[in-house]
Amino acid sequence: MWQACVRLALGQEGLITLDQALSLGCTASGFKHHVAKGHVERLLPGVYVLSGSNETPRQKLRGTCLWGGEAAAASHSSAAALLGLKGFDVADLHAVATKSPRRLPDWAHIHHIAAAVPGTRPIAGIPVTPPWITLIDLGSQVPAAQVERALDEALRRRIVSLPQLRWALATFGRPHHRGTSVLRSLLAERGASYAPPESEMEAMFYALLEGSDLPRGVRQFWIWDGERWRRLDYAFPEDGLGLEFDGLATHGTREAFQDDRASDRRLQIRHWRVLRFTWEDGTRRPQQVLAEIREMLSKGRQSRPFGTI
Repeated sequence: MWQACVRLALGQEGLITLDQALSLGCTASGFKHHVAKGHVERLLPGVYVLSGSNETPRQKLRGTCLWGGEAAAASHSSAAALLGLKGFDVADLHAVATKSPRRLPDWAHIHHIAAAVPGTRPIAGIPVTPPWITLIDLGSQVPAAQVERALDEALRRRIVSLPQLRWALATFGRPHHRGTSVLRSLLAERGASYAPPESEMEAMFYALLEGSDLPRGVRQFWIWDGERWRRLDYAFPEDGLGLEFDGLATHGTREAFQDDRASDRRLQIRHWRVLRFTWEDGTRRPQQVLAEIREMLSKGRQSRPFGTI
């Protein structure tokens, strides 16, 4: 029976609960014997870890969820990390549970809930709040700018949608809750046609352009260049002006360099102009970037682009 307990623990980051051990046929006195012998050590009330197991943030998070029972789940920044959103770490341990955390150590940040969160699902064995709830929760923990980056990444990866988030706010949002207010404000800035940035460079240039006095353009604008559909990073369609933000990852190869120039020429034939900017332009010379775009726009509206969508 003890071997069955060990096998179960090995599949749970070295963790086992007393209830799990009893369900496998181990008696309460027998389990206490293994505790006394040092075969397992207490991590949390009712949760034990095999002696010699490597202590990791994931182990602590999973142990916290085992302690919390069926309604418990990783939440806030821990959930964001497990969802793969950049800038978050499971080591900043947060979880939701219906149980009181009075007897838990300080490293376990427990947020009390009345019932299990709908849509919770396991990721690598750890239950995680759904992304639409996670994004609401994040606003109560981290700065709004960090929530915005997480929101755009989640939209880009299509693990959430704007209608889904608006439904979540209407269903789970709470008055005077900071996370609710932060997400509601971010959604108010994002209409149905909103295109989240696909890279840090795009995000940086979008913030620069849309925070300036330039007319509002179109993100990720698709246009036919005569041979194929091409996506411009940003465009002013009425002026026939497209902007490209060139990073080495996507534009640094010989093939990409040649392809970009050939497509630029095809667009010029169709009365489009293309300005290309780099990360260094945006970070070191932002006002020069804006001045160059402003000058191009001031030359007047060109012929309406051909074959755009």
